[in-house]
Amino acid sequence: MSYRLPSIVSTIYLVLVLLSMIPIFTGGDALSGVFAVMLTQPWVSLFDNLFGLSGNMATGLILVIIGALINAAIIYYVLRWLVNRVA
Repeated sequence: MSYRLPSIVSTIYLVLVLLSMIPIFTGGDALSGVFAVMLTQPWVSLFDNLFGLSGNMATGLILVIIGALINAAIIYYVLRWLVNRVA
């Protein structure tokens, strides 16, 4: 069971990011994407400051997806290292 923990936690994180993107398409509020941005920090802010890409919704969603993938990879590899270290 412990060897599957990194995959389980990374999948839960990606599902949370996916669920946080639903209000972007369903809500008309300017702050409807705040949960997606918070879950993908610091990468969204870093890429926005470096490249200035958050001008429209498509590039903002691409930044959120890239940030989520980077965070999921970090979560997976850190947890895999911890599980191997403890086991």
